[in-house]
Amino acid sequence: MDTKLADLKLTPWLLDELNQLGYEVVGDMQHLPAEEMLRIPGMGGHCYRKIAKALEREPFPDVKKRVRR
Repeated sequence: MDTKLADLKLTPWLLDELNQLGYEVVGDMQHLPAEEMLRIPGMGGHCYRKIAKALEREPFPDVKKRVRR
């Protein structure tokens, strides 16, 4: 969890936003739920999935796959 956010190759404006909020390593974001992370300006699904993978957490735990009939 000591992975730096810069090593995840996030978008530059999101990386700047996270640094302004005080997050420098992935472990700093451990306490944030998915909803709060996705409310950060500039945080999209692709960047969120990268951070969730680095946090060893399921990106969307409540979403169930739909079965086609």
